[in-house]
Amino acid sequence: MLTFLMFSMLAKLDDTVVPPFDRFIRQIGRFDGRDAAGPRCQWTASALEIRFTGSALNATINEKGNDWVQVFIDDAPYRSIHFKDGVQTVAIADHLNGREHTVRIVKCTEPFVGTLQFQGFTITGGNILRPKPRGRRIEVIGDSISCGFGNLGLSVNELFKPETEDGTKAYGALAADALNADYQCIAWSGRKLWPDNDIPSIYDLTIPTETSTAWPSRQQIPDAVVINLGTNDFGKDNPDEKGWCDAYARFIAHLRTNYPKAEIYTAIGSMMSDNWPPEHKALSTIRAYITSVVAVEKRSGDTHVHLLEFDTQNVNLDGGGSSWHPNVKTHHNMAARLVGALRRDLGWK
Repeated sequence: MLTFLMFSMLAKLDDTVVPPFDRFIRQIGRFDGRDAAGPRCQWTASALEIRFTGSALNATINEKGNDWVQVFIDDAPYRSIHFKDGVQTVAIADHLNGREHTVRIVKCTEPFVGTLQFQGFTITGGNILRPKPRGRRIEVIGDSISCGFGNLGLSVNELFKPETEDGTKAYGALAADALNADYQCIAWSGRKLWPDNDIPSIYDLTIPTETSTAWPSRQQIPDAVVINLGTNDFGKDNPDEKGWCDAYARFIAHLRTNYPKAEIYTAIGSMMSDNWPPEHKALSTIRAYITSVVAVEKRSGDTHVHLLEFDTQNVNLDGGGSSWHPNVKTHHNMAARLVGALRRDLGWK
């Protein structure tokens, strides 16, 4: 709270000071609100959205790490911003025309890169307005692919750097934008489904590095959930079929408890193939495992669980991102596949 009071004192006379928990600021994704200084987030694609009139928007940010954000104005990309460690006041949007605009500030980078805290805003020459929420929500659960790891990298031989990760250009975010839906990404590079270093063990956390931050499961309930896990499970040896499939079924049951009406997609791809490791036939094996999981769900009466297979990336044709991860072009291909499934199953246009 002290930071915000100092921030307010430094504001110019024609500025409107907006506190970090203002009721008109729309939180999209998981934010921890226990610290009075402002909401904190770690998950990729966590976003704040502000609708306002005015010529500029500034924000005070407390960064713990090395995060990047993408700013959108009226749904169009405006600028990328890198935050250094510590408290800083930055220009989010400027040189505006004073008319009504909606600004969305989206975390591009994943949890291990950093933690963002929004400590307050100023609007120059205008005021904050009541938000206009979207009526649709998509949640993606996954690993590095879903985070957008290295999707801005120029070559498969380039090593990962935070500036090469843009969660706003990952397939889930691209699909959400195409369908005018809010987006939430629960993903972390290197994570598995089972039995260790897994996503299900941290899925229910608002801040995944803090076990005390339980996420209220009835907030921001998605219409569709995509589970894209398995690439790391099958990276060296194929996991035990019964143990892996049982873990998948338990995770689906947990999601179904939280989201009884959601369409749930069990996804495969786009980094898996039968070529590597060649003796394991990883793609065929995970396809068989997930097909059996979906079949059991349908036999039990849950007809809203689906298999969604993304094409294996074609590096020779489309290029590749850092460390052989899908680049933006491949993410666009994946997004098109997801958009088609959501339009088919949810009737979205």
